[in-house]
Amino acid sequence: MSKLKPGKSPGRDNIHPEFVIHQSTTTSGWLCAFYTSCYQRLKLPKTWRRASVIALPKPNKPAEDPKSYRPISLLCVPFKILERMVHSRIEPVVDSQLPREQAGFRRGRSTADQVTLLCQDIEDSFQNNEKAGVVYLDLTAAYDTVWHRGLHLKLLRTIPDRHMVKFIMETLSNRSFILQTSSGQCSRLRRLKNGVPQGSVLSPMLFNVYIHDLPDTASRKYGYADDLAIMLSRPTWKAMEEGLNEDMGTLVAYLRRWRLQLSVGKSVAAAYHLSTREARRELEVHVDNKCLEVQQAPKYLGVRLDRTLSFKQHLEEVKAKVTSRVALIRRLAGTTWGASAKTLRISTQALVFSAAEYCAPVWSRSPHARKRGDLSTPPKLDQGETFTPTPPKLDQGETFTPTPPKLDQGETFTPTPPKLDQGETFTPTPPKLDQGNRFENMVPGVLVGGASPAPQP
Repeated sequence: MSKLKPGKSPGRDNIHPEFVIHQSTTTSGWLCAFYTSCYQRLKLPKTWRRASVIALPKPNKPAEDPKSYRPISLLCVPFKILERMVHSRIEPVVDSQLPREQAGFRRGRSTADQVTLLCQDIEDSFQNNEKAGVVYLDLTAAYDTVWHRGLHLKLLRTIPDRHMVKFIMETLSNRSFILQTSSGQCSRLRRLKNGVPQGSVLSPMLFNVYIHDLPDTASRKYGYADDLAIMLSRPTWKAMEEGLNEDMGTLVAYLRRWRLQLSVGKSVAAAYHLSTREARRELEVHVDNKCLEVQQAPKYLGVRLDRTLSFKQHLEEVKAKVTSRVALIRRLAGTTWGASAKTLRISTQALVFSAAEYCAPVWSRSPHARKRGDLSTPPKLDQGETFTPTPPKLDQGETFTPTPPKLDQGETFTPTPPKLDQGETFTPTPPKLDQGNRFENMVPGVLVGGASPAPQP
């Protein structure tokens, strides 16, 4: 209950999160006893099984196409608390049995980890003078097509508590939803026979359990929930294409066995190499006698990966996104009016920094990225121009003394002589001495006439 966030929308029972956050100790005890009864008797209220679905339009999609909308399910707040309790019980058991290549919605894992791992493997293929082929798989309505009987079987193999498995399957059965529009209109009640509920806390974990036994392939797999990718590196194009086609056949057979649908039209293939002569060579990967679409810079988990991993297209998109958001924030501020400094700071962190720093460890350290701002890069100079560093600003009467280099014990400092032209001789400039001091034997730091010696570096 302490993890509830205020301001969230209620479900069909119209119970807001604030009701639970500020409830009394007596109410909390009654609610805990009610949860215990539901778990022991394997029964749930009918209201908890119903969800209100709101369709949000996807960006850059036609508004007249129903597939251009993303459904958002509003579940009952007490049911969310019960699901979170179940999630905390089974997470240690399930997480230990999931494969390492699956990073979706797991503690301590993120999308940046998967993108970094994929880019590192591609860089390794560059070092080995090999070509890397990657296939990005797209599953059609992955969460909505989960087969309940197959999920029940895999849960029994994963979770040793049979009563807990029965309770989880009870939460998935007899589910229904009503679609609501912005104008207040509602559709008729529709029932769900397959799939895991949208917006549920348990849904990502249940989907990870459902696909945790992907077959072994020669290609390396990368998964973040339903975003799957396979990568294979080989010295020749023919060997790489044969290996990818064989692995795709294995994966397609597995998906059909467990009633998951691969979208051939949305799945894409891409080749990564440093050969400029073969830049236009397209990778041929077939599924059901259909060749997958080949893209030069496909997007994986929000990052565009081009052929040489220069991230040129990705950085251009990030620049355009950040520029538009900065222009939006500038409209909120003025010299004598506008939002407060705290509001501008929070807005900048949420809109600008989140977009600019997403997966920054991937592209900022890439040796092929050339559109990065690097503070250590010297400025470009015209022919014959020399670079003079700006001296520090000093107060009146203050002198600038450079910091001597740090030397180990017994080590001496030898200054580097300047470069001289042919026939030119170097005459050192004598140091400035106080009145009565003289410079002898060209030994630095030795003064005669009462002045204290300068500290040795």
